[in-house]
Amino acid sequence: MRVVIVGGGEVGFNAARMLSGEGNDVVLIDQDEALVERATEGLDALVMQGNGASPRVLREAGVREASLLVAATGSDEANIIACLAAKAQGVERTAARIHNEDYYDPREPFTQETLGIDFVIHTEQVATEEIRAALLVPGAIDVETFAGGRVQVVEVILDEDSPAVGRAVRDVDLPKRSLVLGGVRRGKALMSRGDTVLEAKDHVFLIGEARRVPDLVNAVATKAEPVGDVTIFGGGRIGLRLALALEESGIAVKVVEKDEARARHVSARLKRGLVLHDDGVSRDFLLQERVDRTDAFVAVTGDDRANLLAAMYARQLGAGLTIAGLGRGEFAPLADALGVDITVSPRLLAAGAISRFVRQGNVVAVTLLESGARMMEMRVPERSRIAGRPLSEAGFPKGAIVGMVVRNGETFIPSGKDVLEPGDGAVVFTVEETAQKVERLFTT
Repeated sequence: MRVVIVGGGEVGFNAARMLSGEGNDVVLIDQDEALVERATEGLDALVMQGNGASPRVLREAGVREASLLVAATGSDEANIIACLAAKAQGVERTAARIHNEDYYDPREPFTQETLGIDFVIHTEQVATEEIRAALLVPGAIDVETFAGGRVQVVEVILDEDSPAVGRAVRDVDLPKRSLVLGGVRRGKALMSRGDTVLEAKDHVFLIGEARRVPDLVNAVATKAEPVGDVTIFGGGRIGLRLALALEESGIAVKVVEKDEARARHVSARLKRGLVLHDDGVSRDFLLQERVDRTDAFVAVTGDDRANLLAAMYARQLGAGLTIAGLGRGEFAPLADALGVDITVSPRLLAAGAISRFVRQGNVVAVTLLESGARMMEMRVPERSRIAGRPLSEAGFPKGAIVGMVVRNGETFIPSGKDVLEPGDGAVVFTVEETAQKVERLFTT
């Protein structure tokens, strides 16, 4: 289909790369000359320089023939106007990235009914939920929920002392109805086969029933102590949201914010949390604030370099778990080198949200991973290629694995002999190159 994307920053660029890579006709619009040049060189898409909120520019971009407009600039107002202008010219569906809570409240119908925006991408809220989920499952650095909460996929980093290190996947002692789906090794996706030997520092993805996830994590993790206190570097949109969410979960919170006015605002919003005003985070400051004793350190300022540096210092000083928010993709490879446990990427979260919205239909959920791999929840339709035949005969690509099947509310891990039936749900781990092949198996 034809898709017009307004905004060539990290979110818009990655959404355009994802959608054009899947064969869609993509037009990207941005006013910034440098972003336009970058997009022209890095995308298989038509790139235009101009104001994407302008009805004239949208008309020149062929918006009347588009099935979808995605507004992903840094301005909420520009994104809203772009969606309104696109709707006025006949675009069926619009999606907008919104930061300001004044414009978007999921409990209010204003955004959809009054503004006509079909889908809102609220990256700060999604990032907050992602970090909170990881902190509430000891030993896991990421938790994704599928099948209406019945199935969870957790990401665990294997330490040297992990009982899974040095073992073939088939020999890892896991609870019933659970599986090693795959992982990431040195930044590259790792497919899980029975003879795959796990190594220290591997990021492994484990799938199982939600109620058994703690036992699943304990089977491979060596650091599975509950998180009781968290230090948050940055009291911005994500930092404040996270602090409030953690307080509700009974976790002690300490927030470090360099802007005095913002620090006072955060302090006024928190009930029990401690807020510190400091111009920057150094090793001496962190040591003074006893970060070596904190269960988790989360750096979510708007500065990627500061986040990585602070998380690195916290790791060196002995913080239990370190998390860094990253807005730009080029910094992601540095996280492992610096010893940072988790990176949270708003661009990937936004791209995943857009991917779910674009697909709808038989694709229930999509989670994009930094390595390019994906977690996908698929619904099996009637007359699809995969329905009614054993998985071993369905043409399932080598770069993908069905980790769990949900049938009539019950879950099971399929073998090559199992047959998927119409109406089944399937949670699939796939590398980027085979994602489209997987989707085609689930289409009629």
